[in-house]
Amino acid sequence: MTTATPDAPPNAVTEVWQRIRLQLESERDRVCHEIRDYPTPIPRCDAQFNHLLELRDSLVRALQRIDESAAAANPVDAAERIRTLIDQAEFGEAVKRELRSIASAGETLPASR
Repeated sequence: MTTATPDAPPNAVTEVWQRIRLQLESERDRVCHEIRDYPTPIPRCDAQFNHLLELRDSLVRALQRIDESAAAANPVDAAERIRTLIDQAEFGEAVKRELRSIASAGETLPASR
């Protein structure tokens, strides 16, 4: 299992946070576009539409957690925060895999747990 070391350059960790943030923003924008283009009228019991709303809210919460966690004191803390953010996220496995890939490319996390 590869994790950041205390000697890892802070810029590498910052770059990983930025790339994860950009991926989440992209996914949020995609979901918002899908919500915007959803055929009307939309009944309250429409499970697919409600799922999109929940996914959008989950992405917004994840972006807020990134903003709160990005200033970790050292790279080891940052690596653990990234891992926790991905593991606790309420979005699909495809998005989690993409985030793990980004983190792995920054040599902050393994490709999967």
